[in-house]
Amino acid sequence: MTDSPSFDYLRCADALDDLGSSLNPSEAQGVLLGLWLGAGHATLAQWLEELSEEPTDGLTIPAELRQVFDAVVHELTGADQLGLSFLLPDEDTPLSTRLQGLIDLAQSLLYGYARGGGSAPEQLSPEAREVFDDLVSLCGIDAHAEQNPTEEDEQYLQEITDYLSAALIVLFINRHPPVPPAARAH
Repeated sequence: MTDSPSFDYLRCADALDDLGSSLNPSEAQGVLLGLWLGAGHATLAQWLEELSEEPTDGLTIPAELRQVFDAVVHELTGADQLGLSFLLPDEDTPLSTRLQGLIDLAQSLLYGYARGGGSAPEQLSPEAREVFDDLVSLCGIDAHAEQNPTEEDEQYLQEITDYLSAALIVLFINRHPPVPPAARAH
């Protein structure tokens, strides 16, 4: 993961509630990531339209949501592109809640990808298709199946999170390769 600002899940939840959004913070970030992965870009206004069922014109954008937007844009388009920081419930919450947050992020990411006009999975490169398939598989996990999580389960959740952090960057670069500076000048 990158050294991006840490997100406050509960403050982001309050900010989403203030916007009239029914999404939780993980879902909201997933939609934004999906829009970027699908279209190669998304504006703050486009994201806000997806978050709220009410008109967002003229709304004051909560600082917490602007921070999430700015971090996602930087992490996807920055020169270092080492990985993504996810907006998930904090480590003090039960494992099943954190896993559900990651599942929510994946489901919403796939929704955002479709809304962003992303290519059909069969049109993706093998590497991108693998990441896409992994997202679909993650969506099928039952977060509450394990009643007594172990340290191994904690480690497994961290491994999935770390994998997605890097794999989504790979998917983004695969779908939207950077344009070299020399090519932009022409």
